[in-house]
Amino acid sequence: MSFGVVLRKECVDNIRDRRTLISSFALAILGPMLFVGIMVLVLDRALGESDEPTRFSVMGATHAPQLMAYLAQNNTDITRIETVDDPAGLVRDGAYDLLLVISPDYADRYTKGNMNTLLLVHDSSKINSTRKHITQLRGMINQYANTIGVLRLQLRGLDATISRPITTQELDVASPAARALTILASLPYFLVLVVFMGGFYLAIDTTAGEREHGSLEPLLTQPVSRSQIVLGKVGATAVFGTASLLVFLLSLYISIPFVPFERIGMSLQVGFKQLAPVFLVSLPLILFAAALLTVVASFARSYKEAQTYLTMVIFVPTAPIIVAQFLNIETSLAVMFVPSLSQATLMTDLIKSEPVLWLHGLVSMVTTTGYSALLAWIAIWLYNRERILG
Repeated sequence: MSFGVVLRKECVDNIRDRRTLISSFALAILGPMLFVGIMVLVLDRALGESDEPTRFSVMGATHAPQLMAYLAQNNTDITRIETVDDPAGLVRDGAYDLLLVISPDYADRYTKGNMNTLLLVHDSSKINSTRKHITQLRGMINQYANTIGVLRLQLRGLDATISRPITTQELDVASPAARALTILASLPYFLVLVVFMGGFYLAIDTTAGEREHGSLEPLLTQPVSRSQIVLGKVGATAVFGTASLLVFLLSLYISIPFVPFERIGMSLQVGFKQLAPVFLVSLPLILFAAALLTVVASFARSYKEAQTYLTMVIFVPTAPIIVAQFLNIETSLAVMFVPSLSQATLMTDLIKSEPVLWLHGLVSMVTTTGYSALLAWIAIWLYNRERILG
């Protein structure tokens, strides 16, 4: 009964503070929308319209009339410029984004059957459509070179396949959802961060905040065991962590359909079938986050000090996820013993609609719940010490 009273009191106090409430749910609401918005812009910039011409400039176009005729037939927008001594300087100064330089001896080397080298000048530090155009232009030049090579072999009575004794054939076994998730690789990281941010400010208010305002001592003098008080505070933090996660999943459900995955041959369905298991898998992580935030905030003597501590601590559970993404760590039983990382890997598998072993899910839930119980015990131990008021 005492636990419920403390829980209700902390939740009501946090709801009344609108600024804290907005800060707790800001990432959950805006995170998916902002992320999806950036993905839409990036895909649109990278892909462009299918009928958009490849734009580039050419220096020395008169030296390769056949090549220029071929390029002009392939949906291109070509600007011919005069020859200068420093073509790289023109691109460096921003006069041109993509410049094709054809050397004066191109025709002579072409006639003799020698190899020609074309220079593509661009600035890779600029994030614009030039990256797409240089890829398309390089592909057209390679295709033209292969055609010329085949014709030369045929004129000499040779089989064109003699220059290609080995070919490769690709088979992509990744599901459309798995390939789509590679673009949203940071999604599990955001999800874990949302869980911690949901109870971030409440954990500070119920510990260092009450100590700073002088309301902690009257609370501890009430005829309620300190273990019930601590569990009530942890429970309230977990409630807001749960609410933050639910808001995040709802925002994700609304936002994901706006990403044009179909334009790159991918698909990602995020519905109740995927989100419900993700929520269940995340429940132990919510308890872990609430207990960890409460323990760390209990060491702070002021609100600002607690913010500093928790800002640093919040990166501890997210660090394994970042490392796992760089090292491409796959789902395994050993991973299930690491809080946050186990939930992140299970979330990824669930969103990709891949099978999840019940043993992995069980170990993840049991171990994370165990860590949560240990942290809650540490918080109770801290509150049973008189130094908690100092």
